[in-house]
Amino acid sequence: MLDISKSLADLTADLIAINSVIGNEKEIADVLGDTLKKNGLTVERVVNSVVARLNSGKDKTIALVGHLDTVPPSHPTQTQAKIENGNVIGLGSCDMKCGIACALKILHDVKKGAINPSYNIVFVFYDGEEGPQPNGITRLLAENKLQNIDFAYILEPTCSKYSVGCLGAMNVKLEIPGISAHSANPKEGKNALSEAAKIIQKVEELDKELNKIQEINGLPFYETINITQLTTENASNIIPPKANMTINFRFSPNRTPDSAKEAVLSIIDKSWIKKIDCADACFVPDVQTDAFLKGLAEKEIMQAWTDIAQLSAAGIPAINFGASDIKLAHKPEEYVNIADLEKFYELLKRHI
Repeated sequence: MLDISKSLADLTADLIAINSVIGNEKEIADVLGDTLKKNGLTVERVVNSVVARLNSGKDKTIALVGHLDTVPPSHPTQTQAKIENGNVIGLGSCDMKCGIACALKILHDVKKGAINPSYNIVFVFYDGEEGPQPNGITRLLAENKLQNIDFAYILEPTCSKYSVGCLGAMNVKLEIPGISAHSANPKEGKNALSEAAKIIQKVEELDKELNKIQEINGLPFYETINITQLTTENASNIIPPKANMTINFRFSPNRTPDSAKEAVLSIIDKSWIKKIDCADACFVPDVQTDAFLKGLAEKEIMQAWTDIAQLSAAGIPAINFGASDIKLAHKPEEYVNIADLEKFYELLKRHI
């Protein structure tokens, strides 16, 4: 059980100390479930996602949402939280254990009477965000655990801005064919990597075409397409008969998944496709957000994909709203500045 009366910095450090690399979220789900129960809430659980409701008899209900998992550490010491030079340092510090700390502190301050909430509050802590769908949000929606929520704040790092949209994310996995041969006699074969090189050039050309600033309601973003994986399985003295490639396309909320797919298919041989994964983009219009945002921060479109897309598609308007900077996420020196965290928390309280 966590002591939610602690400072935000100490709570964040306590959460970092619980190893929750994606696929290993059981311990932190157990701890948070126990913490919520000990603070008087009834907890529902689906795999390693937990949901708890604080009903204050209000007309509207908001959700405070955070993912439990982190990416794998790049160094073992990353999981050892440190507080120094005004920062909380460690794996998941900004993405997004400081956000979970803020949600727990809201619960503490409501329980002790320091906050008089205007809404019922649902606490949603879920697993599997750092990997492909389905993740915890997918499963919670499928099992109807997120009903009767009017608005959701996903506490992703946004530098305390309202992130009212996100890009779509498409991965196209290819198996590029060749013909094997001894590397001393390459003319007897066909090098799959040579074919891959042609695709790399086409992707780079398409990225130059797409990678321009666009706007929705005056909020800037850009599309980008990249090769993120390229592997072969042959020995070092064999012309590769096969190359595996992944093309990653981050696409505009103005595009449908079909439009995004068409853009990628225009530069590849369709017969090489082994799998396409797609998470849709999202933009939440002002009419769905303004009653809950209070006009207290700048708006942006996040240059990434997040689960606001899943929630919005399910009829729950959602934004990203959190302390720290998404650019620090997944880095070896990941941290959250304590002063920024405390400022964000004061801002968050005004939305409760």
